[in-house]
Amino acid sequence: MEEIKLSCIRIEGNIISQEVIDKFDSNESGGQLPSDFTFDQNVKLKDEIAFAWASAKDYWKIFNRKIERLDENAKGTTETRNEWILPLLRLLGFQPEIAKAEEVNGKSYAISHRATNLDGFPIFVTGFNYSLDKKSKEGGPRISPHGLVQEYVNVTEHLFGLVTNGFLLRLVRDSGRLVRLSFLEFDLKEMMEEDQYAEFALLFRILHFSRFSKTQSEASNCILEKYHQDTLETGSRIRDGLSEAVKRSIFELANGFLAQKDNQRLRDEILSQKLSKEDFYQNLLRIIYRMLFLMVIEERNIVFPENLDEAQKRKKEIYYKFYSISKLRKLVENRFFDEEKFSDLWQGLKISFKLFESEIHGQKLGIAPLGGDLFGSGAIGEFINCEISNKCLLEAVRNLSFFTNPVTHQKMRVNYASLNVEEFGSVYEKLLDYEIVFKIENENVSAKLEESPNRSSSGSHYTPEELVQPLIKNSLEFVIEEKIRKAKEQSQKFGISPKELIADSLLKIKICDIACGSGHILLSTSRKLALELARIRTDEEQPNPKDFRKAIRDVIRHCIYGVDKNPLAVELCKVSLWLEAHNPGMPLTFLDHRIRTGDSIVGVTKIEELKEGIPNEAFKKLPGDDNEVLKKFRTSNKNFSSSKDQMNFYVYSNDFSEILEKYKKLDELPDDSAKDYERKAQVFQDALKGSTWQKLNQSANLRIAQFFIPKTFDNQDKLCTNYDYFNFIGSSQKTYKNFVYEADTISVRKSFFHWFLEFPEVISKGGFDLVIGNPPFLGGQRLSGLFGNGFLNYVKTVFAPAGSVDLVTYFFRQAFKLIKKNGFLSLISTNTIAQGSARKGGLEVIEKNGGRINFAVKSMKWPGVAAVEVSLVSVFKGEWKRKFVLDQNDVSQITSFLDSSETLGNPFSLVQNQNKSFQGSIVLGSGFVLKPHEAKRLIKLNPKNKDVLFPYLNGSDLNSNFDQSPSRWVINFFDWEEEKCRKEYPDCFEIVERLVKPERQRWKKDKVGNDLEGVYALRKPLPQKWWIYGEKRPKLYRTIKPLERVLVVARTSKTIAFSFAPSKFVFSDATNTFAFEKYFSFSTLQSNFHFHWAWKYASTLESRIRYTPSSIFETFPFPQNLSEETTSELEKIGETYYEFRKNLMVKMKLGLTKTYNLFHSKDLSPNLVLKNSKQTAEISEEAYLDILKLRELHKEMDKAVKKAYGWQDLELAHDFYELEFLPENDRVRYTISPDTRKEILKRLLELNHQIHLQEKKE
Repeated sequence: MEEIKLSCIRIEGNIISQEVIDKFDSNESGGQLPSDFTFDQNVKLKDEIAFAWASAKDYWKIFNRKIERLDENAKGTTETRNEWILPLLRLLGFQPEIAKAEEVNGKSYAISHRATNLDGFPIFVTGFNYSLDKKSKEGGPRISPHGLVQEYVNVTEHLFGLVTNGFLLRLVRDSGRLVRLSFLEFDLKEMMEEDQYAEFALLFRILHFSRFSKTQSEASNCILEKYHQDTLETGSRIRDGLSEAVKRSIFELANGFLAQKDNQRLRDEILSQKLSKEDFYQNLLRIIYRMLFLMVIEERNIVFPENLDEAQKRKKEIYYKFYSISKLRKLVENRFFDEEKFSDLWQGLKISFKLFESEIHGQKLGIAPLGGDLFGSGAIGEFINCEISNKCLLEAVRNLSFFTNPVTHQKMRVNYASLNVEEFGSVYEKLLDYEIVFKIENENVSAKLEESPNRSSSGSHYTPEELVQPLIKNSLEFVIEEKIRKAKEQSQKFGISPKELIADSLLKIKICDIACGSGHILLSTSRKLALELARIRTDEEQPNPKDFRKAIRDVIRHCIYGVDKNPLAVELCKVSLWLEAHNPGMPLTFLDHRIRTGDSIVGVTKIEELKEGIPNEAFKKLPGDDNEVLKKFRTSNKNFSSSKDQMNFYVYSNDFSEILEKYKKLDELPDDSAKDYERKAQVFQDALKGSTWQKLNQSANLRIAQFFIPKTFDNQDKLCTNYDYFNFIGSSQKTYKNFVYEADTISVRKSFFHWFLEFPEVISKGGFDLVIGNPPFLGGQRLSGLFGNGFLNYVKTVFAPAGSVDLVTYFFRQAFKLIKKNGFLSLISTNTIAQGSARKGGLEVIEKNGGRINFAVKSMKWPGVAAVEVSLVSVFKGEWKRKFVLDQNDVSQITSFLDSSETLGNPFSLVQNQNKSFQGSIVLGSGFVLKPHEAKRLIKLNPKNKDVLFPYLNGSDLNSNFDQSPSRWVINFFDWEEEKCRKEYPDCFEIVERLVKPERQRWKKDKVGNDLEGVYALRKPLPQKWWIYGEKRPKLYRTIKPLERVLVVARTSKTIAFSFAPSKFVFSDATNTFAFEKYFSFSTLQSNFHFHWAWKYASTLESRIRYTPSSIFETFPFPQNLSEETTSELEKIGETYYEFRKNLMVKMKLGLTKTYNLFHSKDLSPNLVLKNSKQTAEISEEAYLDILKLRELHKEMDKAVKKAYGWQDLELAHDFYELEFLPENDRVRYTISPDTRKEILKRLLELNHQIHLQEKKE
């Protein structure tokens, strides 16, 4: 598809895309038939456009003659309206009428005209001598014309609006919470004077009145809105398609360089390991980033400044014709140029790169150097001396220029001018999931891309914008508002200009993303802050692009900080920020001191922590530690603790001020030339190499490294206790012992990040105004496996009492440490942040230390591909005096549970509930499990096998089988000796020996996958006692042995539905078993009282609850001191409910989950039952009535439980309610009212505390 070249049309933001416009002629975008324009079907659209064009040309001539006769200071508003714009609008089908100002929310909107045939569609027409982007100094509207229309459509039901001064015509759309400028502009003056008929045709096709809705209420269904939505979808498809295309480009370049005959030196460096695969990949990415950067600034027309003279225009023409990436992009359209024998195109590209490296090369063409890491002379390493064939280079550029639409499978050209920088980020961030792997055969080297475990295994995900904006709204906006308020107060107090003071205050805001990835969230915060800064500077609600770009460059220079453990992510983040902040003629901003590589949660945060010495927990026993060595160092470290304060504490000397001075100088130095960049880089390196910085860094490394060094005989000289640590700090020696070098080595390997040293100008002043981000999500049980036992011990120590929880919890705690008083943390998390031990070690600790949750979304589905339920949380450090917003509702408070209930503390485990709930057996070996017919065969073979063969009940059987029968059997040798099992049950033993033993006794593997013979992969005693379950649960089976039946619930489900099962079963670890056999216990546990308690104190897995007995059952306060009458009532209703439900499930042939789905369906009908159960219509009709009856029985059961508690004053008010803690697409339940639920939870917690107090006394 040929791209339509636009010279008079400017697309800003994503209001409509080039791709959508390109489809107009073929009508692939829809809405381009004559009938779509309200013309007769026989009319030719091109004829109508030609007629409008001829008429518009006539009107333009008349208008031009009129304004030529005006005084040069005249604004020409009347002439612009009457002679030109209103006739033009009528040609487009509008019926414009002059309008009065309208007041909305206390503000006046003097919109000049309305289209009466489009329900008052807003049109603002001003004189040709007025700017659309600046407020008139001669009265009129309170803000610029563009700002007025934009603000008006933002606060009314109108979706679109037009604004024009006769020379420029702009279409604006309701931008809601968007920060980026977004509009479509037509240069009418150039269009008419340069006879740009093709572009007028596009104006006609886009702005004809038929593109808009006839009424405001139908705005979302109009053709133009369809184009806008198509644009958004196209952007999404480009992200998906371009990711794969970029990956192919890297593969093509890598192998193109490696295969080129002239590049022997490159191959030799790889073979000799002088060039690592990491450096090879990073340098390749920089070539890609360079091309990307130039494609963007070329297509956005910001290589050269505006308003060029004729000589400069000639230089610009030469650049685009001979040196630009655009030239290469044109060549890829013809495979004739794909020559394998020649490499002149790479030589030409290197020359193009050089134009941006230094003033020497670029000045003759008027190109200012970009410099920096990306365009520094050594940025692409050895590749600068290499060759690559035209064919390989063009294939790489082709992949960057075109992608295959995953829906239509068509080739589409990538329009880099209209893609958002964060869209680049999402594309290129996926490259961080890969690494280069070399294949060497007979000194021939090739490369392939393989998935790297580093990023995806760390739980990182690209963050959709719809998750970012609520965080900004509920944190940064408050910071900005407070800065402006205080600046205005200072202005009045000291008589200083408020504009300058406010701008200065805004540039002192400090924002950090502590897991910044590609920089997407930092881009969004930068735009928001830059928009406010530009508004202050220009007095314009909608600042023009030039002022906005200057503001965003200043914000990125002064306000933005980021940290990521992946160095490739850090580089990508800088590229994203450079793209966003680029101004024509300006170099890249120096960001090395602001966007840093490191592990945000491993390191010393504040300098005062050094005085605390090495924590004793660093010498906790971990797998692989030698007991004797451990004891020696642990004792030494503990014994020194009492004398710490007597040490001469070096770090508090005045020398630290040297570091602060150097960082202050960095902030003050200009960023106006490539030499400025080099000067800042030198100052920064001087700071890092300074003796004070080095000493403090080594001291911090020593404190942290002890957690990560195995305590073995070989490592004794590498370990350090407080005695050596404080001696080192107080010493001025320059020769160090091994423990110092070891700590430095580990700090690099583990990416220690010492905040007080990396960002001293921020931490020394109390911290950041805002820490924002989407930290990685990773379950606590996986941390030691991925990061090592030392890491887990470290985070459990530093962030106590968090324990082993989701990785994101530690980021919350760290973020709170990093923000100043009256600062915000605003983070995305899995919804487990408000559950269980993660809540207790995270948000609860933050609350106790003065944090107030001012905004939260308790649970929502991740908008992208990651299958997680997430929470959005904003926390203010201080007393919050504004409104609290929970799930878009104003509430009186938000607790660490991310609800608004009254805070009474945590529940206690109750003695009366102990030894009654158990997790099922962890079999650990699929060979134990049999199909029913296999078990029956073994019993028939030898009846004695009955002793070790049992029905095996799992969570799926419990919730999915209508009769809840086990689908499998299991062999169980309890805790018997091997000889007994082998001798007495040889048939069963043979199966386990054949199928389980090899799995249990497999060897551990090294990093490259080789067996470590003699070292088992599994923990002791699993390999040694391979015939016995991993977790036998002897206490479970001993407790339930006297009982006929027990209550069981699936560990993970959405229903929390309890059932009885025979006690002779073996219960899988996917179930929880309760030592109850009476119906009255069932009544209480199946009631809404226990249901809501469970959801309150449980953790979740995706959209399901994870029923953990320790946090739910053991804390649940059952009704106390029940009379026989009350017990009998509970027994009776429990039996009635249970048996009725059991028969209903059999009737419908549906398991518990599907039965309760119908139970909670607000739209329940016989047809819905029929659709789900696939039974006859007659049975479905009966089942429908039975479900209604089951609801009534549930009401009766809840009332009986209410009576048992003695809470007769409560009005349960059963009905269908949305439960905010459930996934947003599945929140409706037939349950008790929200107010009653809150009151019940409050009373249950009070009862828990009362019982606990009584138990303590006893």
